[in-house]
Amino acid sequence: MRRASFYDLHFGVLPGGARKDAHHIRGTIAEIKADLAAELAQGLNLYLLCWYGATLSLDVYQHGIRTESIDLHPYVTIAVEGYPDITFTGPGRPLGHDFEADDETDEGSLSEQFLIGDLEEVTTVTVDWTRITVPALLGEVARPGGFVTVRAAEFGEVEGEADEKALRDAGYIPYGCTDSES
Repeated sequence: MRRASFYDLHFGVLPGGARKDAHHIRGTIAEIKADLAAELAQGLNLYLLCWYGATLSLDVYQHGIRTESIDLHPYVTIAVEGYPDITFTGPGRPLGHDFEADDETDEGSLSEQFLIGDLEEVTTVTVDWTRITVPALLGEVARPGGFVTVRAAEFGEVEGEADEKALRDAGYIPYGCTDSES
């Protein structure tokens, strides 16, 4: 099995009141940026970031081995009309709004409005990519049709010719976007 290099944009919430375990396996930063923009365009995902302290990281795998994990929280800014900007110092640490003492309005609390998607049209999310140093991938890069693993004990990529069900059952993830909790 080859040891492919790849990026893994991981957006997850540990099992409990909410669940999410999305992995975006990509070979380019441009793809990762597009995937992150799509994730952050959904009010439910903003709710998970602000209220549940969701994990949001970019993991870099060189030759199938994770060499770096970048917490993306400090680079995200959520701007909602009528509210101060929300930034993060890390997972579960939003600044700019106290989600623990979330005040009710006629429309509901900010977290409820995120949850039901009522604020998507008046919300802008930016990621300051200029402050993020992401290493270039080395060697053979994962590509569409391949499978990779993010488990430490296993390496590389396997081709789509292998039995897809067996690969998924063994914990392999296909190139692209996968949410094991959906």
